[in-house]
Amino acid sequence: MIIGAVAGHLTQAGLIQTFWGFVAGHSSFELLGACLSGAAGLMIGHALIAPGGHTRVQALRNAAKNAVGLLYGAAFMTFCAAFIEAFWSPLRSLPVTLKYGVGLALWVLLIAYFLLAGRRRSTHAA
Repeated sequence: MIIGAVAGHLTQAGLIQTFWGFVAGHSSFELLGACLSGAAGLMIGHALIAPGGHTRVQALRNAAKNAVGLLYGAAFMTFCAAFIEAFWSPLRSLPVTLKYGVGLALWVLLIAYFLLAGRRRSTHAA
């Protein structure tokens, strides 16, 4: 809510290109990394609240195996976001349309990755 309020305020103040040009490049990595971290936390919390047929400790161990993988991905994405934010976002010499384009391309690539990664093509003929 705070990020949305700040974005709305800066947009209304006329700082559209300054603000959105700065955040466009790293937004995909940062926001998706935060979502993955939240998903990992929810997995662990769900295991503690509803352990199913397992003990809470066993349910926590099982959930942690998957959650740790998500956290590694989230940490990598946060690192990528920080790198982009430090070295790409503050460049004022680049046109804002280029920054928007790169930001959009990164969103498309990450969404495509999450939709297609790990899927195998069917080997049987239809």
